[in-house]
Amino acid sequence: MPITLLEVFKDFDVTIKGYGQFGKYRQLFKLIPKPNAKPVTLQDLENYVKNLQQKYPDKNFNLLKKTINGKTYYIINKKKRIQSKKQIYDRVPIWFDLENQKIYVPKSYVTRQKRLTNYILMRTLGTLGLAKQIYVSTISKRQ
Repeated sequence: MPITLLEVFKDFDVTIKGYGQFGKYRQLFKLIPKPNAKPVTLQDLENYVKNLQQKYPDKNFNLLKKTINGKTYYIINKKKRIQSKKQIYDRVPIWFDLENQKIYVPKSYVTRQKRLTNYILMRTLGTLGLAKQIYVSTISKRQ
């Protein structure tokens, strides 16, 4: 079964719900690419995965290299978690095309686990210095 990849910032918007002003207001934030972000390199991805492995040794983070139709992708991924004969999907593989400096996520993760996908993209791309979040609106006041 072929994998359908969606390009981050082009094919879908990354929006995050959070709390502002000491947790008093529920707010909406949007992830946007940094205009002056330095290009990500293989060394950056290796360092990021190494830091994840040190911080979370039981999660089995890894960096995979995959070639599809002559294009090379690097994938940050982690092992599936199985709990009492049921797979827990708490991972989102992020595909990097270093040649064109594009980031992709499989479509199935965006449709099934949009909140988790948006959160992981926010954390990963923010740490790599590729994106920042901006305030969009206040949704409601917390009761």
